[in-house]
Amino acid sequence: MDGTRAAVPGYAAALPVLPEGEVWVAMPYKPAFPGIIPGDETPPGVIEDQTRFPALHNLNNDVEVGLRCRPAVARWIGIHLEPFYSNAEYRFTWRGDILEIHDGGPWGEADGSPPRVIRPGDDGRYEIRDLWYPVAPVAVGELYQRHPDALVTLARDDTPAPVPHMVAYLTDHPGAPSSLRRGIETALAKLATDLDR
Repeated sequence: MDGTRAAVPGYAAALPVLPEGEVWVAMPYKPAFPGIIPGDETPPGVIEDQTRFPALHNLNNDVEVGLRCRPAVARWIGIHLEPFYSNAEYRFTWRGDILEIHDGGPWGEADGSPPRVIRPGDDGRYEIRDLWYPVAPVAVGELYQRHPDALVTLARDDTPAPVPHMVAYLTDHPGAPSSLRRGIETALAKLATDLDR
């Protein structure tokens, strides 16, 4: 990234510019991450306010959407989700450039299912399927007011590191368990080990 910024209506500070085609997305009540939603997929709604459940276009349309994200963002997503759900239920494991998502919950490995194996696409991006909703620009602006360094970090391709601004960002959302901070620190240490293999 070149460090340029994009204006958001109603905010004096400009957001970091994302790579072409990327938008900010989040799961309800969780941090936002940048990525590309494929044109043939329609998110079920838009997050206008991260403290409220998104308004759905169709109440029966709460479906997984593929988020194509850069490797650094895929790693940050894993660093957040693994401790949020507890690593007994949900694990991200890196084997070289291959990502394995282990879902040990009621639908995952507990019933003998293999992990989801995700290889980078031709553009180097990983597709992570989940309940992704685009985040409205005003809501992204509000996030930037609270966590400017974190949004700048996510707009770049730096390897995740245990920096205070990212730990604060990943734990600042409704419903974050009290153990999340420690879990994120553990996930960062595990990622460093995975990447050294």
